[in-house]
Amino acid sequence: MAGLAILCSGQGRQSATMFERLRKYPVALVLEQQIRAAGLLPEGADDPSMLFHNQFAQPLICLYQAMAWAVIAPELPEVELFAGYSLGEVSAYACAGMLKVDDLIRLAALRGKLMSDAAKQPQAMLAVLGLTAQQLESIVQKSGVFPAIRNGRRHLIFGMPQECVDSFREAVLSAGATRVVQLPVTVAAHTPLLEQAAVIFHQELEKVPVHPAAAPVLSGVSAERVYDREGMLAALSGQIQQTIDWQGCQETALASGCRVFLELGPGSSLARMMLEEFPEVEARSLSEFQDLKTAAKWAKAKTL
Repeated sequence: MAGLAILCSGQGRQSATMFERLRKYPVALVLEQQIRAAGLLPEGADDPSMLFHNQFAQPLICLYQAMAWAVIAPELPEVELFAGYSLGEVSAYACAGMLKVDDLIRLAALRGKLMSDAAKQPQAMLAVLGLTAQQLESIVQKSGVFPAIRNGRRHLIFGMPQECVDSFREAVLSAGATRVVQLPVTVAAHTPLLEQAAVIFHQELEKVPVHPAAAPVLSGVSAERVYDREGMLAALSGQIQQTIDWQGCQETALASGCRVFLELGPGSSLARMMLEEFPEVEARSLSEFQDLKTAAKWAKAKTL
């Protein structure tokens, strides 16, 4: 039997219309109404021009994932593990049952605000494809940039002050990078530039009730299985200022017997990355299905 892993997406693929497809499911609509009635979303969160600002984007994406999970969870076979990419790791703990949805949204809003506040100067993140970490090492040391995410051996993301972007892009292209993409974010997440945000977030996490896990969550930093409160606190605060090893998470999932991967979205970046790195697995996103319950049926069929 092939194990099932649930993947929670990070920022970058959100849209002003992403909730529309979820609202036709009563359980999702009721959940959204409860969150909005409780005043858990920051004021101004519904302004489309704010959709890519951390303090608004993060709670909205986590709400989207909580709504999607409420719809599909009862229809799924047993989940082997959960994993989340950047912000998605916060949602992963909620899907695993360790965080209640109210606390998830509060933490996401706080996380976004802390990260934005910690960026005292304009910051950016660039994806570099076609070169390994070893090939980039000398450029990184000279450029004032920091490794942020390792998606694959030749798919790396770096965080930096905005003033470093042009020179770093030029240097990596000259070194043979096949592609350089600036991400639609304004904060250099997962780098030491956000150390202060990580410290405060850990203090706030300590106040939040943590419940037993239905299945382990992979730590984005260490790619190790997390089952308990201490592990969750260390993982979620650490990943704000430390490099995320997403490739390691993918490898741990495979080593754990997972061969079926369902991404909650928004978007399908994680499913696509899985298939690029490991074409033998089954990986799809909810965004590929018109009916979310059809996605659950697909997962159930593939795990038999």
